[in-house]
This record gives sequence, structure tokens and C-alpha cells, in this order.
Amino acid sequence: MRRSSNAILFIAAGLYLALGAVAGYTTVNAIVLLLLGIDRYRTDRSRLSVIVIAISTLVLIITQIAFFVVIVLVSLGIYYFRSRPPAFGTYVNKHKLFLNMRLDEQSWVLHSMSYWHAMGEIRMDMTLAMPEDKETTIVLQGLVGDLDLMIPDDYGIQVDASVLIGQISFRQIQEGGMFHRLSWKSPNYDQCEQKLKLQLFYLVGDIKIRTV
Repeated sequence: MRRSSNAILFIAAGLYLALGAVAGYTTVNAIVLLLLGIDRYRTDRSRLSVIVIAISTLVLIITQIAFFVVIVLVSLGIYYFRSRPPAFGTYVNKHKLFLNMRLDEQSWVLHSMSYWHAMGEIRMDMTLAMPEDKETTIVLQGLVGDLDLMIPDDYGIQVDASVLIGQISFRQIQEGGMFHRLSWKSPNYDQCEQKLKLQLFYLVGDIKIRTV
């Protein structure tokens, strides 16, 4: 056990030195603090963790501005490619630097929507929602996101979600770390009276999807 711990410690130290030599130690330290802040935020939702995430992100933007601009442009390009309005019904398409969406306290109307944001927290309880159409598409994409989606278990669901760094949890599936993607479709999707398509893509994210 001790040898394993020492091996992990040496590997981590080697990676830290190698990445620091390539990208700069300020950048590497900011990434480490960002990951620690996100992990802490999942546990206690404290203001301190939000401050750590914000400062780390700001440092990364300042130290790697060209790389950050490239990421934003690529993310927006993918977003525009995916966020196509449906043939009918209400459709909302918005871009925000910071997004705080809370739809979990009172009844609301469920319709197709697309949101891109740099940082955001999204809570949707669709058991409280009144669907406008038989099929709804929701596209949520950004750089840093914390999502908690509650969906009625009688909905037909099609999910396509991915995070570069973070966690995706859906039913019995829960994975954390790097480069995670979830692609899933209800076996009886075409026969369900109410259908929901979710397209969720984040550079750093914590995505939780629950059926109730």
C-alpha cells in the first residue's frame, strides 16, 4: 500500500514538473486549484469554492489568453452547429458569460432551448414543468458548468453528454476524471408520449441527470 502511494506521488510530481516546464507553473497551479475548487463545490457549495474557481479561471485566462480564445471560438462553433431550432414550437437561444438558471421551485413551461455560457449553474426540475410540445430539445454548452436535471421517468430520453474534466452521473452510470462521454437513448423512445433530447457539452463540468 505504501509503495503504491509513493508511486502515485512520484508520478504526480513528475507530471507537475513536466507540465510546468511546458505550460508554466502558474498555469499548472491554476488548473490544480480549479479542480480542487470544483471538487469542494460539489461537496459544500461554499462561497470560498466559488471564489477559488473564479480566481483560477481568471488566472488561466490571463496567462493563456491565446489558448483561451481558441477554446471559446471552437466551443461557440460547435454550439452553433448543434443548436438548430426545431421545426415548430417556442425556441430560446442565448449566450451569457455567467448563467444561473433555477427552474426547480415552481411550475414552468418546458420548451426547446439552447444556452452557451462561460460559467454557469443550472437546476431544472422537469417534474414541475408543463411541456409545450411532444418532443423537446435542450442544448447546454459552456466552459465550466454545474448541472442538476430531474426528469419524469415516463419521458423518452435521448442523452448526448461530454466533459473534458469532471463528472457525469445518470441512473447507475457515474464516472469522474477526464474525457468522459455519455450517449444513451430510452429503448422505447419512439413510443413515448413525451420525448426529451439533451445535448450537454462542457470543458469542465459536473453533470447530474436524475429520473424520478
